[in-house]
Amino acid sequence: MAWVSYDRVLRGTGVQGKYGEPWTATRRWTIRVDSPLTTEAEIIAGVTATMGITFGSPHPAFAALKAMEFDCSPETDDGMRWALTIRYYVPTPEKKVQANGRPADFWERAGGTTSVPVFRDSAGTMITNSAFEPVEGLEREREESAWTLTKFYTTDADLAADITGYAGRVNSATWAGGAAKTWKAYFKGAKKTEISKLDGVADGGTLSFIEARWEFRYDPETWKAMPWDVGFMELVSGQRRVILGDDQKPVKQPVALNTNGTKRTPGTAPSVIRNGAGADLYLTANFTTAFGTPALL
Repeated sequence: MAWVSYDRVLRGTGVQGKYGEPWTATRRWTIRVDSPLTTEAEIIAGVTATMGITFGSPHPAFAALKAMEFDCSPETDDGMRWALTIRYYVPTPEKKVQANGRPADFWERAGGTTSVPVFRDSAGTMITNSAFEPVEGLEREREESAWTLTKFYTTDADLAADITGYAGRVNSATWAGGAAKTWKAYFKGAKKTEISKLDGVADGGTLSFIEARWEFRYDPETWKAMPWDVGFMELVSGQRRVILGDDQKPVKQPVALNTNGTKRTPGTAPSVIRNGAGADLYLTANFTTAFGTPALL
């Protein structure tokens, strides 16, 4: 039980187009088999094994149009002739087919606003009142810039390795137009996906994989903690001592400190800890290694 031959059919085929939308194309064949007992699975397997067509194969005249749908049904009641129709069109990003039959990873952009703590004004100057005291509890609205990535994994181990190595980390080098430590990775979830493919296999070529979603958010402040360098104690000859006021009693308000831990001259404005650099909170990783470079086109 096998294929005998196949012939191209022109009736019912052609190319269709509409302004603002991708073109579509249809090609048809008649398939002859040597036995009415030839199964649908054997006939469909021959689409790849005999004709060389798989999902994602380009149209012979319009390479941008890919084979994305097929219909195979009896053309005669004796089961000896079958009609095959292949429909070609430009696949959407989530349905672009790789050579292994799995969808290709794809990026999307996201945006919005969020409220974040603020310590500096638009000129980069630390915000204090007129007495040079830090103004606590300030927030501002920040425009959110983000990339989302739908990434396909072959195994649980591959996904687990990326979660361990990248989730909750910031970029170690320039990435997506941002300096090191300005992008933070979030693992948003994953699910098992199963699809069928044309691959010459009689079981329909079922393919299982993991579809995971990642998000990357941008912060020009590099995701640092930036508290004021103030306190109730200072370092004197390497020893921590309570800061005393003019009345020789412990101060009731935190006092601005120098980078060496000593108290600043009264009336001097405080700065952010570590000489204005703040504190890194997240481990780093090279995002390009696992995710490549974001792009819509």
